[in-house]
Amino acid sequence: MLHANKYLIAMMLAMVSWGVGNPIADIAIEHVDPVSVTVIELCCGLIVFFMVAIVLPSLRNAIKHVPWRIAIPFGLLQPGLAYFLGNIGWQYGTVTTGAILMSSEVIFLAIGGALFLREKLNLWSVVALLVGVTGAIIVGIAGQSTNPETSGQYVTVLGMSVSAGLIGALAFLGVGLSGAIYGLFMRRLKSEVNTIALTLGQMTAASSLSILVLILTQTDIPTPQSVGNYFYMAVLAGVIGTTLPFLLFNFAAPNLTTKQTALSLNIIPVVAILFGAVLGRGLPVGTQYLGILLVLASLLALESGHDKETDSALTSPAFPKS
Repeated sequence: MLHANKYLIAMMLAMVSWGVGNPIADIAIEHVDPVSVTVIELCCGLIVFFMVAIVLPSLRNAIKHVPWRIAIPFGLLQPGLAYFLGNIGWQYGTVTTGAILMSSEVIFLAIGGALFLREKLNLWSVVALLVGVTGAIIVGIAGQSTNPETSGQYVTVLGMSVSAGLIGALAFLGVGLSGAIYGLFMRRLKSEVNTIALTLGQMTAASSLSILVLILTQTDIPTPQSVGNYFYMAVLAGVIGTTLPFLLFNFAAPNLTTKQTALSLNIIPVVAILFGAVLGRGLPVGTQYLGILLVLASLLALESGHDKETDSALTSPAFPKS
């Protein structure tokens, strides 16, 4: 029982860390562009990983056994693509919108499991999915129309003028979808793969991708002199939102049931919204409260009412979002 509590506490702390990292990244985005924030987050997270490896033998050993053939494509998807989308979302969306829409990962996982892995969904799960999708739509629409930072602003995409709030909502949904696809791939992963070594490879691949995008877009990397303390907020988001939760998750996940992990996922949006409010990132507005209730009710229903065949579909951690 003591060991089970230890692992469960570690898992819950991982989710809290991801939740806290979301509003911190949102603050950094205020004065640092999404590409630069992504580079700072991923590279600083990777550096801290190596610093921790100096102290922990298990991490030093993992460096020698990275499964690059798997780690590279996994890392490009998660956290690579997910972090880019998440930071675009923070630029055009709020903490509330992001936290809830990114939690749609569990919903996408259940749908993907049914469509591609032939997992059975009972009537209860189908209803829960419909409720969750409805809630996500409400949160997204309300968020794009009531966000004072982007209300009335438009972004040109492929020659078309698109609502900035809509871009943010779609980016956050992209994070959830990326996490779901990653979760489906992870289900096919052989159990003998060292998860810590895989995580290190993913972070290395994602960091390399972020640097490549930085070069291709000719983006100037910010410095503390150019953006002030916002640079350090991006660094803090990288440490809290990548290295710490990844290490805690990899420590706990092999020793917990999939249901315990799935239930822990609900901690992320709650912590993100509450901590975001503490940092002055705003509270839900208007009909967003209804959407939030529908999404959370959907997640709880999925995790309490799905059958054994769909139980393992709810195992992938979210990357605040990303």
